[in-house]
Amino acid sequence: MEKEAQELLECFRKHADYIMECGKNYPPHEVNYEQSIVAPAAAYLCDLYRLTGEEKYAQAARIQLAVLDLFQGFQPDYHMNEVAIRHWDGYWFGKRECYGDTFPHYWSALSGVAYRDTETIAGCPYYARKAEKTFRGVLSMFMEDGSASCACVYPMRINGHLAGFYDPWANDQDWGLYFMLKYAGF
Repeated sequence: MEKEAQELLECFRKHADYIMECGKNYPPHEVNYEQSIVAPAAAYLCDLYRLTGEEKYAQAARIQLAVLDLFQGFQPDYHMNEVAIRHWDGYWFGKRECYGDTFPHYWSALSGVAYRDTETIAGCPYYARKAEKTFRGVLSMFMEDGSASCACVYPMRINGHLAGFYDPWANDQDWGLYFMLKYAGF
């Protein structure tokens, strides 16, 4: 299926070229600017570099990775140590519909995927360490008894209401676990 493989590669290249053309000017999305827009852009460019070896994709990936770093928390608390901030995801995806930043949320794992995909790009070795921390942060949504949560609403109070909780709904957090297992042994 060499013809089909070449067609797929050309489609992938066209998509990556569009990402490169846009650079940091991301197209409209459900929100204007968030981690789950930047992480796939970085991952796609890393993947295409791995497939083609063309340096222009590595250079473009480095730009996206630098932007992605801006979403990562660097605090000593495991909720915010290499875990991407997610805004209001406890509201949109949680049972309690509580506004507030979530540290972590299962989509935080997207940063780990992008960081992990840098393994073949020269000058990016420190991203592998960031990937492991990112995936480990998402694992904090799983409790000792096997229960889980879709998001940790991090602030202690939001709009005068008590917060600082793991949402009771367990939906899609397995996504983060999947990526942790997929890349186990980094």
